[in-house]
Amino acid sequence: MATTGGRHVARKSAREWLADLRHDARYALRQLWHAPGFSIVAILTLALGIGANTALFSVVDAVLLRPVPFRDADRLVVVWETDRTSGTTREPGSWPDYQDFASQARTLNGMAALVGLETSHTPERDTPERLSTVAVTHTYFPLVGIAPLHGRTFTAEEDVAGGAPVVLLGERFWRARFNADPAIVGRTIRLDDTPRQVVGIVPAGSDFGVDQVHARAAYHAPYSGVGDVAAWLPLQASERTYPRDTHPFFMIGRLAPGVSMGAARDELGRIASRLEQAYRSNTARGVNIERLEDVVFAPVHPVLYLLLGAVALVLLVACVNVANLLLARGAARAREVAVRTAIGAGFGRLWRQFMVESLLLALMGGAAGVALAWAGLQLLLALAPTDIPRVDEVQIDATVLAVTLGISMLVGVAFGLVPALQARRVDVNDALKGEGRGATAGVHGRRLREGLVVTELALSVTLVLCAGLLLRSVASVLSVDPGFNADGVLKAEYTLPETRYPRDYRRFPDWPATQRFNRELLQRVEAIPGVQSAAIASAHPLDAGFTNSFVVVGREAEARDWPEISVRQVTPGYFETMGTTLRRGRALGEGDDAAAPLVAVINESAARRYFDGRDPIGAEIRFWGVSRRIVGVVADERFKGPTEPAPPALYAPLAQAPASSGALLVRSDRGSADLAADVRRAVWSVDPQLAVHGVEPLGETLLASLGTRRFTTVVLGAFALLTLALALVGIHGVLAYATSQRTREFGIRLALGATPRQVAGRVLRGGAILAVMGTALGLAGAAAASRFVAGLLFGVTRGDPLTYVAVAVLAIATAVLATGVPAWRAARIAPTEALRLE
Repeated sequence: MATTGGRHVARKSAREWLADLRHDARYALRQLWHAPGFSIVAILTLALGIGANTALFSVVDAVLLRPVPFRDADRLVVVWETDRTSGTTREPGSWPDYQDFASQARTLNGMAALVGLETSHTPERDTPERLSTVAVTHTYFPLVGIAPLHGRTFTAEEDVAGGAPVVLLGERFWRARFNADPAIVGRTIRLDDTPRQVVGIVPAGSDFGVDQVHARAAYHAPYSGVGDVAAWLPLQASERTYPRDTHPFFMIGRLAPGVSMGAARDELGRIASRLEQAYRSNTARGVNIERLEDVVFAPVHPVLYLLLGAVALVLLVACVNVANLLLARGAARAREVAVRTAIGAGFGRLWRQFMVESLLLALMGGAAGVALAWAGLQLLLALAPTDIPRVDEVQIDATVLAVTLGISMLVGVAFGLVPALQARRVDVNDALKGEGRGATAGVHGRRLREGLVVTELALSVTLVLCAGLLLRSVASVLSVDPGFNADGVLKAEYTLPETRYPRDYRRFPDWPATQRFNRELLQRVEAIPGVQSAAIASAHPLDAGFTNSFVVVGREAEARDWPEISVRQVTPGYFETMGTTLRRGRALGEGDDAAAPLVAVINESAARRYFDGRDPIGAEIRFWGVSRRIVGVVADERFKGPTEPAPPALYAPLAQAPASSGALLVRSDRGSADLAADVRRAVWSVDPQLAVHGVEPLGETLLASLGTRRFTTVVLGAFALLTLALALVGIHGVLAYATSQRTREFGIRLALGATPRQVAGRVLRGGAILAVMGTALGLAGAAAASRFVAGLLFGVTRGDPLTYVAVAVLAIATAVLATGVPAWRAARIAPTEALRLE
């Protein structure tokens, strides 16, 4: 019975505890309802801080925290080739080199080769579409540990030159285009006008790292790397089609058990040395290996962690603001605390009540923050550069919501301590007599609130200065002359399928179908109203394209120490369309066709590097087995973006060196949307089955080349402005509260003859002191924090004095401005009313 009674008492106590908790919750809701101004400001402030953290954490979680979809990913390495003459350390390899590495390396448990392609998919009753496609050796999927969802992967028999035309579909493309029908396995689809049998479906994530590996390379084959890999093809390479002096393939290996990176690097280096001795085309070529995870994540680690730190400061500033609100509200509730204490409420009871109120406040702020996070996440994803891995997987899922809930609970518990600690300092007798001096009404409370305001202003100044440095850096980048004029130029890209445009290299450059397409396309585009000029290039001006070895005729021995040259094939109107300046000689002309002597134009970087003050006009340069006479020198174009120097480059007439892929460049004074539609129609009037992609103003391509720098600047700038706004609200709130507490003082001063201007001046001086202190601390903090953005700066130093001065003036001016309303209210106090209130 006693035991039963004991259990009964325990259950009754639990019910009583829950009843008290419900009572506290109802009381807390009433308190928040009766103070709508405080409640709305506090909830919105927390929503901004928690929402920003939720949005950015969802990106960090998807990109960095989720496990890599490959088996034992830490053992996977990227095998790069290096070129000592050009100083590049991340070059793709040749097919024969890959075979030699794969067969001779003992420190690797297998290798695979891959290369990104652009293919056209022709549905039965729809317009052609461009697909991101990757060709891989049959060893790729077993190497990374990916099993198909349906069907199988490639076999060794399919992965040979002339092998069966088969294809694997990516999961997302399969779901979107074929409604996730497993019966598609065994059927055929048309890629580049070739029927290919679908042999399997591979899961999303099989393309992990493909975009990033291509993006990190010194050069690569035409591949935009935008979106999921929709289709996978067997590589089917041979030494005849891909000789040793052609380097389009990316190589991936798996470290053998117990083998270190150093051991693998040493062994592959020895193999590369043997190949260098054996083959002239391998002169000065070495090897470099990196972990796949480092290649994929290393470039985004500093950016995302920088932004995560910045958004944590946003939350901290929001919390400081709400803490100040709670301090002010706690002082106003001193009499309530005194009454409850006088009738027997202990500290534990008061603490629980305040904790429930704070938790409710934080949870409401968290719920509102999730809504803001969803909207903010869409903006983040719209700004995010395409080379951020797994950015398409970012979403607010259960993990992100759990973290948001945890942050909200932590904030609520922290806030619950503020009024609880105030309650311990309340003088019950003074409060009941109506003197109203709670814990914060005196000097201690005022200094605490002012200290919090100085802290949040300092944090905001630190963020604003870092954002200012990045903004100055972006301005410096945009002021760089890229070597061409992107204004008014529309870009459209395509790839010509070999089935309709045969590429017989034994008859090169006699490719009649390709040459006819180029001529007809330019004629149709130039006839579009408003088009001023048009050109076709093998790669647009911001595409790294490919490089090739070469010699200057008569100086062959010197070529051993020369880096490869970037090669562009262009139509005669290219330089006019792009606004590229001719420096010497002549440009390419209509007469430079397949029947004319072979010619080329080089850029200034090539003239300086290879001719060293000598006149290159008339010299002959030999590559691809033929010699071309240099007829002109043009200004440098920055193929790798404004922040990278222009590489040595050669331009060959497209009629003398046709390409299987092209970038159509159209200069016009028309709007880009209307022009884009006309350009697509012009392409389809020549070939209705050709997929057109990358249709956008070249200016947008130029901005996209800033990628990570622009993303970081915009997001960090938004966070900085948000923290500055919160800090100004904090200054305003503290001074407004302080003014209300000093009503009697100001009334007496005015009654004794002080002017309203003098009273307002006292308030303004108080705000100015806080502003100067916060700004000084913020600038000191920024001097240390700026090292985290140093890697993203261009044309500006960490200690740029102009940025420091501008941010200091902005912070102090806006902070003083925030004191205007409290100062105005202090100046308008009526002495008789102030004294009557006392």
